[in-house]
Amino acid sequence: MTRLRGGVVVLALAALAACGRRDPLALRAARLETLVDPARMKRNVETLARVPHRAGTPAQRAAVDAAAGFLRATGLEVVVSEHTLRIPEPVEASLAVEGPAGRTFDLAERVLAGDPYSAAAPADVPFFAWAPDGEVSARVVYANHGTRADYDALRRAGVSVKGAIVLARSQGICRAMKSLVAEDEGAAALLLYPERRDLGIVKPDFPAGPYLNPWTVQRGSMLRYFLRPGDPDCAAGRGIPRLRPVLPALPVSESVASDLLGRVEGPAAPEDWTGWLKVPYRLGATRETVRLHTRSRTEARVLFNVTAVLAGRRHEAGAVVVGAHTDAWVNGAVDPVSGAATVLEAAASLAALAHEGWKPERDVVFVLFDGEEYGMLGSTLWVEQRLAAHAPPMAAFLYVDSSVRALDFMADVSPGLKESLDQILGRVDDPASGRVLLSVRAATQLPGFSGDTSPFLGLAGVPSAQLGFGRRTYAQYHSAYDDPYLLGRILDPGYAISATLARILTLWTSAIAESPEPPWRFSEVVAFLDDELSKLAKDPASARLARRGEFFAAMVRLRIAAREWESLEPARRFAHAERTEPLLLDAMAAFHDAAAPEFARRNLLLGPSAETGCGTETLPGLRRALHGDGAVEAESAVLLRALAVAGAKLREAARIAAQN
Repeated sequence: MTRLRGGVVVLALAALAACGRRDPLALRAARLETLVDPARMKRNVETLARVPHRAGTPAQRAAVDAAAGFLRATGLEVVVSEHTLRIPEPVEASLAVEGPAGRTFDLAERVLAGDPYSAAAPADVPFFAWAPDGEVSARVVYANHGTRADYDALRRAGVSVKGAIVLARSQGICRAMKSLVAEDEGAAALLLYPERRDLGIVKPDFPAGPYLNPWTVQRGSMLRYFLRPGDPDCAAGRGIPRLRPVLPALPVSESVASDLLGRVEGPAAPEDWTGWLKVPYRLGATRETVRLHTRSRTEARVLFNVTAVLAGRRHEAGAVVVGAHTDAWVNGAVDPVSGAATVLEAAASLAALAHEGWKPERDVVFVLFDGEEYGMLGSTLWVEQRLAAHAPPMAAFLYVDSSVRALDFMADVSPGLKESLDQILGRVDDPASGRVLLSVRAATQLPGFSGDTSPFLGLAGVPSAQLGFGRRTYAQYHSAYDDPYLLGRILDPGYAISATLARILTLWTSAIAESPEPPWRFSEVVAFLDDELSKLAKDPASARLARRGEFFAAMVRLRIAAREWESLEPARRFAHAERTEPLLLDAMAAFHDAAAPEFARRNLLLGPSAETGCGTETLPGLRRALHGDGAVEAESAVLLRALAVAGAKLREAARIAAQN
């Protein structure tokens, strides 16, 4: 069956190529082959990632100014908004094994021969933002990935972490969730290190290749943004608890982790707890105590969001928002500058198309956010202010965090947007294989809540997508070695992959922007709901779901309404677009409950995972209620009401479009 479907795809693409002259998107894809400029993307990366530029620093202000200047040069209307927030800065950190056999660790990353950007590495203090100052002396316990299941395994082995410093791997659940779980388990502090086994295929260590070296330290935010993204001071004023972590914490390199693991005493750990360090992995604690010291300062800093608009014919229509962020932990050539360069290139290409006569139906809004690394500070402010100003609605948010981490194309897409993206991937070639991307791309996944898609999904209910090459993280993530040497010499020589992503983003944005109606397929939303409700029905907790029959009937009505709308001829739908668009926007908005007191439950379709924090939980309100975290009847009523409203709006739109 899989081979037959793949053959159908190939035949369809061949037929499309044969009639390419009559396909506006194929013609535009061909034009983008010359408009998108890899050399220009390289220059932008080297400009924005030239030096370390954490949010709130003068170097970050310079990077923002450079990006804004580039956008102005394209002819777009640009606004730079300033926001003053209190954010933490590292002051000092130390880690030492106490006693006669002890040692003081060098926590800094090293200067590397061959990588000129690494000269600044030793001066950058590794830290986890928002982790409190601490002075802790305790034994170290290894806890694998630091999940609740891992602590259960330690308990079964007779190992307690109460009062201990926990050493865990960086991968797996969200680092802030690791902190929350360790706090619940009674730990005194937390150390996280990058484990080679979690990074996949072994290649030469950086800078000879793309793999981990022994000194890499992966920084990050410890803010519990899965409870709500954005400024924790603002959230505290709204009664949202526990956003800030309680435990002191530090990121450490594998060389530090290797020494500590070698000191742990106890039985051998299970195989799935082991890694690729040349030391035993054991269930137990170190004989020696380890002293951890961290100190930071919280200061008022100015963050900058950059917004540029390409105006459409109908300003009141749902805008397509295209975004990235500019702030980095150090140089951040991959994360975030490659993403920002991709958005800048899309803006330049669409501006050029507009100069050639192309005119979108709806506004295209390009946004470069600040403060993402600290917990989506800039994007949350941007979304909140747009909602408060009652600005025109948003039809979609397209986001690029990093352009290239590996060779595989990845897309995290809200229900309803997949078919729209596939139409684009059928017109762009994969730079690695040379084949059409639609025929080789992996299955799409759902957008997560660890980046700037989070406030769009959770606060505004906007269907969102994140694009890039490379689903896995990369070894230099959030380290001093994420620099232009890594991106331009190792991950993407010639910027061919980055340019391909810019073409995909530009082409998709243009297709959404020129469409008289929003880009969603409601039949996709129905299929998603069908699948998720079917999975939920197999959950033992579903015995508490008393209104199964009502859900079945509501889904039938919504499916019929979606089919009725989508079966109409496009010309007939488009002829009444000004009247039907508000109804379609209302139909999608039905799946967002702005009145829900908990951030995780506002989007009825997707929410942050209660288990991992950064991942995605489907039907979050109903799912959490079924597992004892709320009233099942109330959550059922909310979802049933959304199904009814969406169906009614679609039927009304179909009635209008069917008129002569």
